[in-house]
Amino acid sequence: MTKTIALISGKGGVGKTTTAANLGAALSLLGKEVVVVDGNLTTPNLSIHLGIPLYPVTLHDVLRGKAGVHEAVYRHRTGLKVVPADLSVNATRGIKPEKLKDLVSSFFGTSDFVLIDGAAGLGKEALAAAEAADRAIVVTNPEITAVTDALKTIRTVEDSTEIMGLVVNRVGKHSHELKAEEIEEMTEYPVLSKVPEDPTVPKSISLKVPVVHFSPKSKAAREFRNLAERLTGLRKRRGFFSRIFGWLR
Repeated sequence: MTKTIALISGKGGVGKTTTAANLGAALSLLGKEVVVVDGNLTTPNLSIHLGIPLYPVTLHDVLRGKAGVHEAVYRHRTGLKVVPADLSVNATRGIKPEKLKDLVSSFFGTSDFVLIDGAAGLGKEALAAAEAADRAIVVTNPEITAVTDALKTIRTVEDSTEIMGLVVNRVGKHSHELKAEEIEEMTEYPVLSKVPEDPTVPKSISLKVPVVHFSPKSKAAREFRNLAERLTGLRKRRGFFSRIFGWLR
């Protein structure tokens, strides 16, 4: 059964596209057939993150009815499939974001996961990405402003899309950061993953290689792989005693 998951956020710059690229790559490493759709129609960045910015056919062509869905699907060297968006300034003219749902449904039965990298915020474009998926993961940072915006996003889409939980990026050891428990209390949803502040992430972005491939032993890469394992059912949340015994081992 194909699982469709939108990656959404209340604000830009929280690492949503980084999460989409690395989660997709990590799921692919687990042997899953994965399609990552750049649902950010206005300011797409997924193809830049993956080092393949220019395509003859894009998501915009499909939404305009000028191309079939599978003409805009490309196999990335990491194994995942990508549906890129058009990077040109005028690309959004004549585009209807609500058609994204039909595009996503075309992958049912042929893919294990369809991830949608949605636009940030609460606009029509962002909501279309959430509504095109069965479930959504909200990406945020541990700052109060980012979590407040994440909460607005959750309350806006939770009636139409099942919220799986949150991914908190760039987690450090600063006193101003909210703890996972505080974020869960504010949003009333679980924190699925805490991706630590890791210098290998910006390096991997600059080199246009997902960090799970660029530096597989890094802390961030391990956390993205852990998240992928949770989504596939290979990893469960460890209870108190299993954590203790793991520490003793």
